[in-house]
Amino acid sequence: MIKRIIIGILFFASGIGIGIFSDSFFRQLIQDLFQWTTNNGIQFGGKDFYLFGNPISFISFGLTSLLFYHSNKTNKFSKILWNGIILIIIFGIGLISISALNAHFKIIECTACDNGIRRLGYNEIYYGLIIALSLLFSIIPSLIKIIKNLKKANVQQRV
Repeated sequence: MIKRIIIGILFFASGIGIGIFSDSFFRQLIQDLFQWTTNNGIQFGGKDFYLFGNPISFISFGLTSLLFYHSNKTNKFSKILWNGIILIIIFGIGLISISALNAHFKIIECTACDNGIRRLGYNEIYYGLIIALSLLFSIIPSLIKIIKNLKKANVQQRV
């Protein structure tokens, strides 16, 4: 029991570590997606200064890592690898989709745009929320597997 708790804490901490070290990469990626999906309809201005990353994205990386471990702890390596690839693909699709929708909504709501180009400050985007929602979408298959396993365990206990 203690071994499982320690392993869970290690996976949660490693997910937070991944979130901390990849924070600036994802900030830049989201900014590029905002420009790319709107055909440079969004221009960034000002200084890109941030002291601390968003704790929501760090915690969501940790929870995603923990839930992924919990749903795949009894699987073989090939199945874990396949589930990891699916998780990364869904995360990428979610990140692109949410960033594109958010960018287009920012252009649509602009009333004083100059030739359809909206100027944004670097901190006017909610990076943590975009990353957290993408991670939430990517962990849905693992959550479904966890729920199925819980139901199966409850049925076996009753018998």
